[in-house]
Amino acid sequence: MIGYLDKHIREINEKIKNVDSQNWKVILEHHREAIKFMQHERLIHLLVTLAFGIMFMVVMMFTLIYPSTILLVIDGLFLILLVPYIFHYFKLENGVQKLYWIDKLIQKKIKA
Repeated sequence: MIGYLDKHIREINEKIKNVDSQNWKVILEHHREAIKFMQHERLIHLLVTLAFGIMFMVVMMFTLIYPSTILLVIDGLFLILLVPYIFHYFKLENGVQKLYWIDKLIQKKIKA
């Protein structure tokens, strides 16, 4: 997803830099489809990240109440999965924010 997002941002930025007689409305429509797609992906990744965070917290509470080696191992596994999910979601969130700014730039091109 991050690769798709970066590729789309590069392509749209190239189109914005080329001031040739572009059909900005078509570009805006294409860009907004990408935004919808990325918003959906962002929502799914948020839900997965929250689920792993909640599972981590629940297992951690059980570990504090009933200390055992197996619960510590499960805590570690959830933490190992949770950290990359948080970083991935962070990248998606920032990428979608860039898409919003690009949307505003394209709107300015249409109005100009």
